[in-house]
Amino acid sequence: MKITFRQSGGFAGLIRGCTIDTANLSESEAAQLESLIKQSNILEATSQLTSQARDLGQYQVIVETEKGTVQVSFDDMTVPETAQTLLQYLQELSKPQPLS
Repeated sequence: MKITFRQSGGFAGLIRGCTIDTANLSESEAAQLESLIKQSNILEATSQLTSQARDLGQYQVIVETEKGTVQVSFDDMTVPETAQTLLQYLQELSKPQPLS
């Protein structure tokens, strides 16, 4: 499983992100991440962005599995409660990204 995370927006407009391949993790780390993915229901989620708000943080998560790729986007107002723990985990691993 490969997870790509990108966080952008907010007042400063900084971009942070990470890409994690569970094949490169220890068995326990891979199991933890796969558990967070499952608990978050991110594979069944749909993108939800608030059109009227400004300066919100935006989050994009792409999960690649044997069954295919799922890509979802949220902002601070639309992040599903079930995905909060996964986003916190990914934010901790994120690093500043170059502007593209």
